[in-house]
Amino acid sequence: MTTLTTLGTKQAYSATRECDARTAITRGLAKYLEGLTVDSVGGRRNMLRKVYQTWAEPEDEAVFPSAVVLMSGSASYDASRFTPGVDTSEQLPPPDSRYVSAVAEMTGEITVELWCNDPTERAELTAALEEALIPYDEMYGLMLDLPHYYGVRAVYELKSVQYPDNETTAMQRYRKALLTLSAQMPVVRLRSFPLARPRPVVQVNVV
Repeated sequence: MTTLTTLGTKQAYSATRECDARTAITRGLAKYLEGLTVDSVGGRRNMLRKVYQTWAEPEDEAVFPSAVVLMSGSASYDASRFTPGVDTSEQLPPPDSRYVSAVAEMTGEITVELWCNDPTERAELTAALEEALIPYDEMYGLMLDLPHYYGVRAVYELKSVQYPDNETTAMQRYRKALLTLSAQMPVVRLRSFPLARPRPVVQVNVV
C-alpha cells in the first residue's frame, strides 16, 4: 500500500521492485487515491468506486465516480543532481545488506481524469481531491513512499484543473474533471557492495 509520508521522516528503502519507474510513479498515486474515504450514512466508504492505472478494458463495467491516473507524454530522466557511485549510508538491513544507488531523477506530468455523473458530484469530489493532494501545512504538494519500487519517495504537485464539458458529454451524462500534477522520484539500483574508489598513493624512498 502506498504510504502518505510524514514530513521529516527518514527514507526507508526496500529490495522490492514490482515494476519500472514510470509505472511506479503513476501506480503510487492511483493506490493513494484508491484508499481515500469519505463519511457517509452508515459509516465510511471509498471516495472513488474504482481507480485505474491505465485505461479500462472494453469489457470492464463502467462505475461512477471513478478516476484514471495517466502520465501525459514522456517521462524524463535527469542525472544532473547525481554523481556515479554508491552512498554507503543508504544500505538495506541484513540479511540483504545491499546498497541503494540513485542513478537519475524521473520527472513527468500526470493527469488524474475524474469521471462523474453530475456537476454537483464532480465539484464535491474535485474539492476533496484538492485537499488530498495538498495535505501538508508546511509544504505544497504530496509525498508518497512507494513500496512497489524500492520504497522510494515520490513528490507530486498539483498544477491545474479543467472541466472539459461539451454537448456530447452532457447528453451522455458524463461530467469529467482533469487534474494535472507534476511528479518526480529517484530512479535507483541496488548494488552488492560499494564501488571501489582508487586512492592515489605516494611512496618516497629515502637514500
